[in-house]
This record gives sequence, structure tokens and C-alpha cells, in this order.
Amino acid sequence: MRRRGLLAHPRMEWGFVKGPTITINFDGDESQFFDGGWSEVGGNTLNDKIVLGSELVVNGDFAAWTGDDPDGWTVTGEVGADPEVSEVGAGQGHGGAGNGLANYFASATNEPRLAQNVFTVDAWFQVEVDIDLLNSGNLRVRDLGNGIRATYSTIGGKLQTGRAGNVTLDVRQFDGSGGDLTIDNVSAKLQTLVSILNILKPQFGLSDGFFIDVHINAVTADTQVGVIWNYDGSNNFGIAYMNGTNLVVDKNVAGTYSNLASVAQAVTPDQILRIENPAGSNVLDILYNGVSKATPTIADASILGNTGIALFSTEANNAISKVTIGKL
Repeated sequence: MRRRGLLAHPRMEWGFVKGPTITINFDGDESQFFDGGWSEVGGNTLNDKIVLGSELVVNGDFAAWTGDDPDGWTVTGEVGADPEVSEVGAGQGHGGAGNGLANYFASATNEPRLAQNVFTVDAWFQVEVDIDLLNSGNLRVRDLGNGIRATYSTIGGKLQTGRAGNVTLDVRQFDGSGGDLTIDNVSAKLQTLVSILNILKPQFGLSDGFFIDVHINAVTADTQVGVIWNYDGSNNFGIAYMNGTNLVVDKNVAGTYSNLASVAQAVTPDQILRIENPAGSNVLDILYNGVSKATPTIADASILGNTGIALFSTEANNAISKVTIGKL
């Protein structure tokens, strides 16, 4: 028998009836609705169940050097002492004394860089770095496929998350006119897909036509929050998420991601990311704040028959206040 819809009550089991919507307000204990744990702060929900893998970067604390190069890193872009990467101490810039940190220096347009092959393509990672001193220039941290990419122009601890597009972690001084900056504690750790998803316990036939409304209140810069649908519990699904600057739509078929849309879009608190899939159609409508942003087509057989829906976040401070799911 075809399952036509869902009805829920905080003290009732999920049931299937014709045509209702489900609204989950994050203002109490929502653990009964999910196969993962959420914690609520101030009426929002924060994803605090992210599990990180082991450290992938070798000598990320720059404790070991051979000559003027940090062990474990490939150094490129050096020409004598300008540009160069050299060892200095805390609070020291180019030519400074001390040990245990890495200084980048270039007087002109060159970009000295450090690299390691640490990523798995299409897997999600958390990357961190401490910028100890920044006299001039910027620091860019990315994979060479730009799935993970951020540029920093201030001191302090920096964090980004993303799906790797290349195996190489590239950490470079980045500025058209040169720079002088010092870093420490570079880290990259795997975020397993299951640990960044919170899977809704109810499921229904998505081929009948559905909508999903996600009220996103906050997105940490260079991280992601959104929703997955037609999820088979493994490697087939559609995904739409915000990263602070863009709305991104992808599909995953047998573990391989394909980008379907990437649209510039800032996040306004409590505005709605909406996914619509009309009955009998493979063309979706992805809306933000009631405005259509993309109309991707997902016609893959490995996705269409699945019924899972999951909220998605790669960082603990990304906040969602409400989710509504129903039939169109």
C-alpha cells in the first residue's frame, strides 16, 4: 500500500494519513524525531554530534624542520630568502628569532606555499589553522580542487569545513603585492557523512511530490548547513545547503557528487530554504525566502526511489529553528 503522508505529535508515534504536513519546532527535546541527537539553545538547534577522524596533517605544529623546510610538507614558490617559508617563534615575522612556527614572506607577487596530500576526494573535512602574526598579505587554505577554500586576513584561530575536490591541502601566502605572516597548528580531520546528518525517523514516498522547509537562523562562515532528501542511508541523495555566501545544490550517485547549482546568497535569520519536488516530475525547485534560486533535474534511478530525509550541518554553531515537511 502506498504511504500517502505523515502526522506527528510530540507524544505519539508517527502515523501515515493522507495529505498532512509535519512541523518540528526546535524548542524542546526533539530526540524522538531524529535518529541522531540535537541540542537546543535559545530556541535553535545546534548540531553537536559531529565525529571527527584522526589527525591527517603531519607536523602541523611545525615542531620539526630539516634545514629551512618543515618536515612532512612540500615547499614551493621559494626563491632564496624572497619569497620563502622559514622557521620563527611565536609573535615573530620575517627574519625573526625562535622556533616552532612557519613564516611566509614575499616582497612582491610571488606566493610561497606549503602542501600535503591528506584529503579523500568527495569526503567532508574540518580544517583549522592558527594565524599567529599578520603584518601584511593574506593566508589562503584550500584543497587544489577548491571544494575547501577560505582566505584569511586577520590573526587568530580559523576553521572551515567542506567537501574535498582534490587530495592536496594547500596553505599559501596569498596577496598580489606580497606578505609577511606566521602560522601554527594546521589540522585536517575527516567528518564522516553519518556524523553530520540528523536523520528524520519518519519516511514517506517522495515520488508522490513533497516539500521541505528548513528555517536556517545562522551559518558559520566557510561551513555548511541544509537538508538531504531521497536518502538511502548511504551514498545516494540530493542535497541543498547554505555556506554563508552561496546556496549550493548537489546530487550524490553511488558516492560521487555532482554540482547542480551554486548561487550567491547570504543568510537572513529565520528565512526558509525550501525544496519542492512536484509529483511525477524530476525537476525540483530550490527556493530561498520564497524566491526560486535553482531548478535542477535529478532523474537518477538510484536516488528517485529513496525515502530518507536528513538535516545536515558541518559545524556545531549552525542553527535551525524549524523544519516543515509535507506533500505538494
